[in-house]
Amino acid sequence: MNFPYSIQPHTGEYICTLLQNTCKEFGIEEFKLETLTTDNAKNMKAASNLLLGVGHHVPCFAHTINLVVDNTVKDIKCFSTVLDKVKRIVTYFKHSPAAMDVLRKLQSDEGVPEGCIRTLTQNIDTRWNSCLDMLISFIDLENTVAIALINRSKSTKILPEMLSTSELDICRDFCELLKPFKEATERVSGESYVTVSLVVPMISMSLAKIRKTIVQSADGMFMKDVLMQKADDYLTGLSKNKILIKASLLDPRFKKMYIPPTMVLEASKNILEEMQLNSEGKRRSSNLQPPEELHIAQVDRQESFFEAHNRSIQQTQSSDSPYKKEFHLYISLPNSNWEAEPIQYWTSQQQTMPHLAKLALRYLIIPGSSVSSERMASAIKCVVCDSRSRMTDRHVTQRVFLKSLAKQYWK
Repeated sequence: MNFPYSIQPHTGEYICTLLQNTCKEFGIEEFKLETLTTDNAKNMKAASNLLLGVGHHVPCFAHTINLVVDNTVKDIKCFSTVLDKVKRIVTYFKHSPAAMDVLRKLQSDEGVPEGCIRTLTQNIDTRWNSCLDMLISFIDLENTVAIALINRSKSTKILPEMLSTSELDICRDFCELLKPFKEATERVSGESYVTVSLVVPMISMSLAKIRKTIVQSADGMFMKDVLMQKADDYLTGLSKNKILIKASLLDPRFKKMYIPPTMVLEASKNILEEMQLNSEGKRRSSNLQPPEELHIAQVDRQESFFEAHNRSIQQTQSSDSPYKKEFHLYISLPNSNWEAEPIQYWTSQQQTMPHLAKLALRYLIIPGSSVSSERMASAIKCVVCDSRSRMTDRHVTQRVFLKSLAKQYWK
């Protein structure tokens, strides 16, 4: 949204100041800010704590998964060696038009139509899932690549070494292990649908898929153990993030499905507190009652047990707040299908559950990753070329903003 030029160190305090200035420029009142979704850098976390207070930072899910994969690759030397060999092969074909022509001709001779001829994908360290994309493209063309290298060996002496059978098995195992993470990253990287409530379910389902993945090699088994360990190190804290848990609980597709019971109880209490605070316009108080408060019947000595019990039920029902009734009604309804739109669901429930719908809509608009903002930052290369080096940061912001507008606003 804003691209100020900076020559100062990017400390948490300085980033917080930039965010405050941006809010002032766009007329955004700070008390309306609920969370800040950024990568896992310490300065970004510090900026979030200074701007919004502790407990309002949402780590980018895609960036966290990328850390899991990168650290897994670094800790497995055998796979690092295999990955380097694949990189050399892909780089050779990308830099040699003659070799690429041979690769295309071999596929054409096999009957592959022109529009379906495949090529190798280059790994880019700063692009998520590019390592997996490179391996998948290489595995799909492994036989064709081997034949192309043999044909090229007749005219070229210096060629990259083709992978052995065992090394190809390692690549296949790694691809199978990383596919759940790739799917989860792509789903949470969207911009036109709810993503924040997907994080906790995606963590649970991705880890379950990886556990059930069958690998073929001994190195693949070791790779699976390391990947699960790294996932536990990085994703456990993310799956316990209170904002992500409340968002998942307020999503009619998931509710309590992927949340531990103890966390459901705590999140339910927080939701009821926030519903009351939003309605009454008060600050957070520690005197609010939890959602599952125990009601102890007061028995009069002249009453029978039946009379005391029935009177206690009436008192309990009459003392239930409208917030608690709304929440229990929401939980009692069946879960929606995956294809359902949470925003549409809560918009249609504003008459039935007005307080809960207002809170749910506030949480579900939070982005689950920072991918959309990084896409916008990447747009600078499209609208500001290298020859425009004297362009001010204000003009850069204006050009990127204009590029971000949908076509309907240009009519």
